[in-house]
Amino acid sequence: MSGAAAAAPAGIGEVGERADLVAALVERAVATIPFYAAHLRGARADDLAALPSCSKEDLRAWGHRPLAATGDRPARFCATSGTTGARMLVGFSSADWERLGAQLGRRAAVVGLGPGDLLANTHGYGLWIGGPSLDLMAARAGAALLPLGPGSADQLVTWMEQLPITAMSATPSFLRVLAERVRAAGVDTSAWRLRLGLVGGEGASIELRRECARWFGDAFRWQELYGASEVGGPTLGWSPPHDPLAGRLLVDTEEFVVELLHPGRDEPVVDGEVGEITVTTPHREVDPLVRYRTRDLTVRDTSAADPSGFPAVRALLGRVDDAIKVRGALVYPAAIEAAVVGACAPGAEWRIVVEREPGRHDVLTVVVEHDEPDAGGLAERVHDRIGVRTEVQVVAPGSLPRSDGKSARVTDLR
Repeated sequence: MSGAAAAAPAGIGEVGERADLVAALVERAVATIPFYAAHLRGARADDLAALPSCSKEDLRAWGHRPLAATGDRPARFCATSGTTGARMLVGFSSADWERLGAQLGRRAAVVGLGPGDLLANTHGYGLWIGGPSLDLMAARAGAALLPLGPGSADQLVTWMEQLPITAMSATPSFLRVLAERVRAAGVDTSAWRLRLGLVGGEGASIELRRECARWFGDAFRWQELYGASEVGGPTLGWSPPHDPLAGRLLVDTEEFVVELLHPGRDEPVVDGEVGEITVTTPHREVDPLVRYRTRDLTVRDTSAADPSGFPAVRALLGRVDDAIKVRGALVYPAAIEAAVVGACAPGAEWRIVVEREPGRHDVLTVVVEHDEPDAGGLAERVHDRIGVRTEVQVVAPGSLPRSDGKSARVTDLR
């Protein structure tokens, strides 16, 4: 559009100028994809807000690739992580992958990854989208690449000292492991050239992000990239680069139609109310999403307009699947993590165990690595955060299992 001003990004819940694209998507989905033919039967294609939403739970009865169109031939596949059920295959056409690359290139420019950088990519490969999408980002940014995948933190510490690594991609769990190795070995990270962490794949508390700044030096920036396999990787949101620890995510409402829906019904939440991030992909050729619930919970952030024009939400509060009901209260592990990080040494691991004993209320126990019997007053810290009394079980530092990828920290024995 030569000479024309670029349109401002749509807001949360707005279709904006993509009404025709969305209507065409719905018509194509109903005509060619068996799941949508059944799920959207009789619905109006020109009224997105009137369509029923869907989630991974709705798709489970439709096989490992539930959004496949009859006779389609994707150019490549990825799969969901399988942390909340069977893995779901997601296909991409060549045009989808090219569009994803362009989107990641724009994101790289915003977060400051470019020529002269060396990215150590510790995200998983195989069918997971994390490794390939970050490789694609580096290629589009003109950055050099060290495609490590998840692996030895000790080896990475050595390479940080020997190679000019300026950026790394990682899950929060892997950053915790790396910090623990650095602390145990007494490594002086001031000699590292690392300045940028592209972090995603699981949630993390604001406290953990602030701790990382201490572990890896004042020059290190935790740059969150948020997304999912179903949307093509870490493309849906990003923390503002000028204020990465503000606890906000900017949302890409140019590429996606993004809604915040009530977790229990297909209605938008009001500002200040917790909603579930729900995504429609108007440009997707293969395995498109129509009002797909990500299970991620957040609140719209209207505190200040971002210079980019993109709308903002608060840092993720947790997932619908993660919420634990204890004695009538909903508890999110992220709130417990915030208390644990402030009370423990860098890299210390923790677990949540919920039990129901005969004749007693539900018992929530936080198992934590610490060298003090009361773990630095952790029980009171957790109570202040969640309003529920907990028990604390202290174990020796280093005794709980570590993960290079996503960590499963909740065991519900009820």
